Amino acid sequence: MINHRSQPKLLHGVGAPFGGGVQQSAAHRAALGRDIAALQPAWISDHLSFNQFAPMNGSTQTLATGFFLPPAQCPDGVTQAAAQIRHRRATTGVGVAFETPVSYLPPRPTEMSDGDFAAQVAEAADCGIVLDLHNLLCNERNGRQSVENFCAAIPLHRVWEIHVAGGEAQRGFWLDAHSGLVEPNLMAILAEIVPHLPSLGAIIFEIQPDRVASTGLPAIGKMLERLNRIWETAVRSAAVVTDNPACTRTVDPVTPSLWEHALGAALTGTEPPAYPPELANWFHSAEPALELYRYLAQEGRASALVDTAPRTIRSLLTNMGEARTRDVLGQFWRVATPAYTSSEEALAFLDFLSAGGFAEPRLDADIASDRSRLMHWGEEEARMPFA
Repeated sequence: MINHRSQPKLLHGVGAPFGGGVQQSAAHRAALGRDIAALQPAWISDHLSFNQFAPMNGSTQTLATGFFLPPAQCPDGVTQAAAQIRHRRATTGVGVAFETPVSYLPPRPTEMSDGDFAAQVAEAADCGIVLDLHNLLCNERNGRQSVENFCAAIPLHRVWEIHVAGGEAQRGFWLDAHSGLVEPNLMAILAEIVPHLPSLGAIIFEIQPDRVASTGLPAIGKMLERLNRIWETAVRSAAVVTDNPACTRTVDPVTPSLWEHALGAALTGTEPPAYPPELANWFHSAEPALELYRYLAQEGRASALVDTAPRTIRSLLTNMGEARTRDVLGQFWRVATPAYTSSEEALAFLDFLSAGGFAEPRLDADIASDRSRLMHWGEEEARMPFA
């Protein structure tokens, strides 16, 4: 733990994002409360996205998506997200900020622009903004609003934190992969905007742990020196509130619940809702992006199993090889929607293998070993969302 260190700390969540209608669970609320008590963060944050949805079929069941999905960018979506943020602030007693999301989807004709939506959520919730510049760069490169226009739309005095990262091209999209150094173009954007952010309290560089070695610590160190020099240009004064351009009010036939069910069903293969023709037309145009989301969700599920069921995955790879192991995973994904936590996902996979009659050497013993390990996990590990 880092709670003994004297530096100011921040707490960034991934388990209960603000962009959807599913409420934060009691278990997540309790775990977050313990983390806040231990770390005493200057503020907390989570994503303006959703990772669970409630099917519009009269059921009280909620389903996990397996990956963060963008929220419904409409007036009702603003109201819903702002209510989630205000509730988080009320239950934790600390300041709350939302992270500007990445979206690989094409814009819908009737939705609010990315910047207008973020601006209205920030104002309605009276909260901070985690300005993820690489997310915005991905959005721009994938056909959404430009970084410049997004930043012109939001209240800059509400930006408390900036995230930067490296990305990569895949399947015709630019991905927020956290895969390497901050590219020069993004560094220039950062240098230009930082002096205009009077409330800025942190600049965060994000990189996947498995990309550190290939990127190289010396190169990362030089880049961090550059980030420090940009940090020194930040204005250390009280925020001057200026009026932002008026946001365009839109009439949108797509409600947040319809949007979440439709997107969630597209990823999980569950029964979709009935939706208006204009949304059906948009879904047709969005199929390449939806296929990307399905791929990313499946890769996330596979990666989580490497950590949560390591002996079983190693046994499958040793006896079957990668191609057949991926075929087994595909069979599992076709019958099981994503679980909310990594431990639930692993236990469901182990149950699937046990019931499937896979006669591989030592597989039953490895399944039993991983199952025992999962059953003895600590409370925090067992409830860790992987989406």
